Amino acid sequence: MTPPPPRAHGAVADRAAVQKVQVAVAAHPGKGDVGFWRAVLGYAPLADDNAVDPLGHSSTVWMQELDPDKPLRHAMHIDVSLAREHAEARVAAALAAGGHVIDHSAAPAAWILSDDGGNRVCVAAWPDGAEPTAAGGRYS
Repeated sequence: MTPPPPRAHGAVADRAAVQKVQVAVAAHPGKGDVGFWRAVLGYAPLADDNAVDPLGHSSTVWMQELDPDKPLRHAMHIDVSLAREHAEARVAAALAAGGHVIDHSAAPAAWILSDDGGNRVCVAAWPDGAEPTAAGGRYS
């Protein structure tokens, strides 16, 4: 026996409570690297030009190829915050996928990385009680 649809019980969907957010990483042809973004975000492929959260909690990221004659303005960056015991492995995966370190002066608390197109991402370790050490403000 098929159960009655939810509307038969007076249920009404709250359409204002539902949304989907996608992040587009703009790059000139040959400069967008979805492999880097999959690695640094811990995402999986769904199609050749995107990356999806395997847990389904976060936004989809996709590569938007720009007209080569259009100037690229880097007006955004992405922050990835995760447990500190996983942060260095995430950075290593991003570097292995072709990423570049822009700033590691706050490591192991935070790193700024970029893809080949210059799009930036900050990888930050959750502080969860970490205290800066006397040497260089690093966290233990």
